[in-house]
Amino acid sequence: MLIPKSDFLGLDQITHLCAGAETPILKSHRSAINRFFEDKSSGAAGRDRILETYGVCKQKIATLLGVAPEEIAFLSSSSEGINLLAYSLEWRPGDNVVVCDLEFPSDILPWTRLQDRGVEIRIVHHQDWSISLSDLGGAIDDQTRVVAVSQVSFLTGQRLRLEELARVVRPSNALLSIDATHATGVVEVQANHADILVSSCYKWLLGVHGLAIFYCNQTRQPDLKPPFLGWHTGTSYGDWQDPTHYSTRSEAARFEPGNPSFIGIYVLNNALDHLLEIGMPRIEAYITSLADRVWNGLQAQGLELMTPQNASRRAGNVCFATPNSEAIAELLGRKGVLVWPGSGRVRISTHLYNTIEDVDRLLSALKEMPNLR
Repeated sequence: MLIPKSDFLGLDQITHLCAGAETPILKSHRSAINRFFEDKSSGAAGRDRILETYGVCKQKIATLLGVAPEEIAFLSSSSEGINLLAYSLEWRPGDNVVVCDLEFPSDILPWTRLQDRGVEIRIVHHQDWSISLSDLGGAIDDQTRVVAVSQVSFLTGQRLRLEELARVVRPSNALLSIDATHATGVVEVQANHADILVSSCYKWLLGVHGLAIFYCNQTRQPDLKPPFLGWHTGTSYGDWQDPTHYSTRSEAARFEPGNPSFIGIYVLNNALDHLLEIGMPRIEAYITSLADRVWNGLQAQGLELMTPQNASRRAGNVCFATPNSEAIAELLGRKGVLVWPGSGRVRISTHLYNTIEDVDRLLSALKEMPNLR
């Protein structure tokens, strides 16, 4: 393992294989939260330390994504980021948005609000649980405004390569919007290939709810205007004599209308210290190696794999189809093995605190179960 289980809360008696939903909490997060409480209680000097941590955390995220810190904003959720993009653009009747049928609801539902403006939602359908880049490209035309896809599927675990997605989308005038929630903290995320990228922080990044990453490619989208305004939007404001005057920030922080979750930032900042110290190449190699063992073990049991076999086409999630996912998860839970059910499949997620023994414990428990299919 890359981080000892003893560094986390609650891993003494269980095999935790559901990082794709929730990760356990690092014990060191307690100290990070205490630092936030101390800084919040210290007046102006404490606020300065809070803003310093905010800036340091942005720099770490920028390092993780290979972009500039000025291109990073902190929002409340990845869902907020997708909605923010939907309301930032000026839509015309006849425009269309391209999505995939295997996407998380937050990556599809925001676009449905545009249908009453004459915007078409084009759905690319999977073939044998896989999304084809050629099918995706075939849905794009000169009226496509946004192509919205996940780098790694929450449902199947399929991983799309951002550079390949960019080659498909860039010849058009469409924006490439990426949900990297199931990629950040697991595999390399070259955010510069996207126009907009969002990621939750409470899964693979070892953070908590209420904080998400929003990346805006300043080279390609320097003039994208925020749809919502607040005190944090601008760099200067009018006084009581001219209260409506303001100057908008040029950096991605213009998409933060107010204070982000500073307590979430302190936690994420601590988590990033661990991830960056280990390094993403090492993390990716370790997690995909464990996922190999999961994939091969499930295949040996004759289960219907929804996740690609090729390690370069997946990340930390391996999923098998079954109508009995809830019952299977419950039975595994009784044996101390945590997986994630729902949507007609069981999702098994390996992370940097897992071991080969964890995977083998899962596979042994599954062998003893009836009605897996």
